[in-house]
Amino acid sequence: MIRRFRIYLTGFAIGLVMVYFIFGRDDSRDLDMWTPSQRILENIRLDSAFQRSGQLGCFQSCLNLGDSTVLSLWTDAEVKTLTPGGDPYRYLITLRTETRHIEAEVERQGDDQRLVYIKDNQNPVVCECK
Repeated sequence: MIRRFRIYLTGFAIGLVMVYFIFGRDDSRDLDMWTPSQRILENIRLDSAFQRSGQLGCFQSCLNLGDSTVLSLWTDAEVKTLTPGGDPYRYLITLRTETRHIEAEVERQGDDQRLVYIKDNQNPVVCECK
């Protein structure tokens, strides 16, 4: 009985060591890349037609958003589905920083994505970007 317990503890300890080395203290790993929110943001980020759209550029210049802020919007923001199971899908993307509270609404139908609006709730500015 003690032999079995020692074998079990040895295997458990080896497993703990393996987990430590696989998922170690490296903060550069993005382990939440499989969540639905991250997949939605990745689809937006990788859509070159969406990123080069004039409407995104218009909102960026109107709200005085830097490239790093826009990149953070498409990588680190929270995603909420406004029309679950709906056609077209609408997502509300929210990014909070020390000086801004940015919200973007994106509409997706099939492979096409369209930016509905971007607004800064902390520093409101009216942008006429269509």
